[in-house]
Amino acid sequence: MPLEAVAINDFNAPIIREPARENELALRVADLLEQHPEFDKGEDAIALFTSEFKRGGLLYVGMFNDKPIAVMGCFDDGQTDSKRLQYLAVHPQNHNRGIEGKFIKQVYDCEVKKGVRQFVPADEDIHQIMAEYELLSVK
Repeated sequence: MPLEAVAINDFNAPIIREPARENELALRVADLLEQHPEFDKGEDAIALFTSEFKRGGLLYVGMFNDKPIAVMGCFDDGQTDSKRLQYLAVHPQNHNRGIEGKFIKQVYDCEVKKGVRQFVPADEDIHQIMAEYELLSVK
């Protein structure tokens, strides 16, 4: 099964077919985001996203073989017609395999289908990948 970007706005979203434990998705997302320099603990990331979900924010989860291997936030600040992309994290076993670029492109395509025309990459890594793939402005 190929990589698939899935947008969620709740950690109870049924994107893992057979969760092994309660709050499986939140626990796996916390593990991924714990690597991100903005978070001291994965629980801090879960708290931030839970708050952002209430304001319309999304978390895109990169699923591969029924496992979340990548995540990235997609936020609407309500001030412009753009979306802020932030907090990219990829499972360590998938680093340097091109997953980051594929995942960002899938998120980009999902948002463009919704009518988004401007993106603000808030992380340096996201900005670099979007620049390489020429995704910083929609034509």
